[in-house]
Amino acid sequence: MNCAPYVRRLALLTVFAFIGCGRPPQIGEDRASFKAVDALYTAVSLRDPKLLDQCAGELHDLQTKGTLTEAIGGELEAIIVKAKEGGWEAAQSRLGDFMRGQTR
Repeated sequence: MNCAPYVRRLALLTVFAFIGCGRPPQIGEDRASFKAVDALYTAVSLRDPKLLDQCAGELHDLQTKGTLTEAIGGELEAIIVKAKEGGWEAAQSRLGDFMRGQTR
């Protein structure tokens, strides 16, 4: 049995996995999505639970509409959960990293 094709495929998959590592999922060009993420940053920065809940609802709606991918929704949901657990600083730091990792 010749394993070379399988080894090549595995090597390519590994390279593709590493290329995507370290960079957050991309929001894209949708203005509503950028606005919602920016509002989330404001809510987390202000440590405002009411605003945080509003932002969570807006982000959920965008994900339901298909504007935000499941990967982005999951990333932002983890940040929201962290903030709701009282980890405001960690949530703000993680969200800041997410926002800085966006390319337009």
